[in-house]
Amino acid sequence: MRLPKTGNVLIPNIRKKIEMKLEELNLKPHITPKAFLKIHKSEKHRFFSPCKTIAGKLVGFYSRLHFNLDAKNKVIQEIKFLLKIKESKVKIRKFVPPIINFGIEKDFEWFTREFPKGKPLGFSRKLHQKIDLKLIPNIINIIFEILKIPPHFLPTIKTFNVEHYLAKEVYSGLVKDGILEKGLANSTQQFIKKNLNFLRKENRFFCHGDLHLENIISDGKNLWIIDWELIKLNNFAFDISFLWSHLWQAKKEFRQRLILEFLKKLPKEKFEKFKILFPIVTSFLALEGIRFKEKRKKDAQKRRKFYLKIFENFSKFQNLIKI
Repeated sequence: MRLPKTGNVLIPNIRKKIEMKLEELNLKPHITPKAFLKIHKSEKHRFFSPCKTIAGKLVGFYSRLHFNLDAKNKVIQEIKFLLKIKESKVKIRKFVPPIINFGIEKDFEWFTREFPKGKPLGFSRKLHQKIDLKLIPNIINIIFEILKIPPHFLPTIKTFNVEHYLAKEVYSGLVKDGILEKGLANSTQQFIKKNLNFLRKENRFFCHGDLHLENIISDGKNLWIIDWELIKLNNFAFDISFLWSHLWQAKKEFRQRLILEFLKKLPKEKFEKFKILFPIVTSFLALEGIRFKEKRKKDAQKRRKFYLKIFENFSKFQNLIKI
């Protein structure tokens, strides 16, 4: 049977497959597949749980849940990346929990990795850990180490399509719904269109692609980056822009320190390029941020207010990085 490209349909008998694999590996999960699926149903495209080995060591276990090609490719890509990084000499290696075991089976892929003794800095957008601001330079150093990974580190890595930044239908929909002013939408799109060739030229750097707080693990001193399934070639501003734009619930000081630390480390000859790339990437990410539906009305208002400010300050770089 051919896999559909996308969709939230679960792999047939996936719960049983995961349970059998965990039993085969002698792993005791903190959350069982049954409990995980009861909570998330078909919303999550993969299962994850910390698991205890017979020796009492903690490891992380992942497996695909969705019966579609996109989910399959993501898991396989992460497995390939983790295997490659484990045998490489790139500096980012020490920030990536090593893969331990894996399997690519018919309609079922899984892997285990080391489980660092730390916790996520937050959950997607909300900073939960009370972290020392001295950790910020370490986060920025990791972003620059990611950028140093050779573009063709993996032969199968894809390049981001810069045409997506135009998002014509999304802009028109936001204008039609009265969420975004037509003038702001037009000026933003015109600037992006004007810089398409520049974006294509800069579209050559290795990026994590999903660098939010939940994927940054810390024990208060050390940092690790997890979930590498969305790696792509993109511009050098993408990962810092992605992290910054997801911090709408964090304190302004944290966001500002991130950007200032990034700019401090950025070579001077790249500053003018960053002034073009940062507003383009953050406005692109803001399109999804504005449309996302929060359960709490107060959160929804705060989210929309933050992302609208990105468009309002699109052409004012110094104001934008102070939001």
